[in-house]
Amino acid sequence: MGPVQKRSDLAVVIAVALLCAALIGMGWLMGSNVFALEPEASPVPNADVTPPVNMPAVSEPSAPADEALQTTEQVERVAMRQTLRNLQPVTRTVAVGLDAEESEQTMQTTFVPVYVDGVFGGYSYLVNGRTYLALSDLCTMLNFDCTELTLEDNTVTCTAAEMPFSATIGSATFQANGRYIDAPSGVLALDGKLLLPFDALQMIFGVTLSYDAAANSVAVDTSTLELIEDGESYYARQDLYWLARIIYAEANGQPFDGMVAVGNVVLNRVAAPQFANSIEGVIFESGQFTPVYDGSIYNEPSETAIRAAQMALDGVDIVGNALYFVNPDACDGSWFANSLTYVTTLGGHVFYA
Repeated sequence: MGPVQKRSDLAVVIAVALLCAALIGMGWLMGSNVFALEPEASPVPNADVTPPVNMPAVSEPSAPADEALQTTEQVERVAMRQTLRNLQPVTRTVAVGLDAEESEQTMQTTFVPVYVDGVFGGYSYLVNGRTYLALSDLCTMLNFDCTELTLEDNTVTCTAAEMPFSATIGSATFQANGRYIDAPSGVLALDGKLLLPFDALQMIFGVTLSYDAAANSVAVDTSTLELIEDGESYYARQDLYWLARIIYAEANGQPFDGMVAVGNVVLNRVAAPQFANSIEGVIFESGQFTPVYDGSIYNEPSETAIRAAQMALDGVDIVGNALYFVNPDACDGSWFANSLTYVTTLGGHVFYA
């Protein structure tokens, strides 16, 4: 190749170089990169950089607080309680009896959530319009132990909150800590558990149980929690000595309900303003009870009479507000019939209010 051709090639190279330099210079003057293949990404907002005065600050999403990330047990319980309050009571079929797995009998009952001092604790039973709670379940809610239930001759025994229990299924009374507890609606055995009515449980544990049909829930207030006093000390303070003697003297040989009813009359008189304000005072009030005059009031009472007296002292109510009773076969009862309100007849006695 000759000298002329070499000079031509050199001129082309110089021209291209000058053109590139010119383009670069223009790009610098314009403040942009004309060789960039794509726009440069916008910078990520940084909370540590103060934005210019005339530019609105970019608000960064606030991170959850540490305490919100670590939900407490109390918050979880509140959430559970609110959820459960929106639930309707659930009607279920449960086994009748203490051995739920082997029982062939069943019945319908409604389960209603129970809240102990506002915290969900379990479920109660709504049976034929009456509210019940399993003894073992209430013990768990109140942090008491309850031993396994044993059944013999249809009588259930166990120890709950260190108190002995004994209940005959279907009976209107049962024993707790040596005391006789009235349960007019009966004691039930369902789904392998011993169920007791609310009023009886309140007497035993000193708590308040209330069913709110509108809220579909049961509230347990433990602010007055106090276990029932044992029978030995309670009855000794309640003049069992005289009450058992008047029952035995007046109603020995009468049906057991009739014996309890005599005790009811004596206690009703203690509470009434027109009579003496003590058991002994009522019994020995002038002109009232024949056994005081014939001396039979001092006879040793039978075990049955003692049990009837204990039940009357514990509130087992047979004759309501009756203040009088009479044996029409032993004396003229016309004054009672003409002047008072008839209540009932038990054995040989007629009771009046």
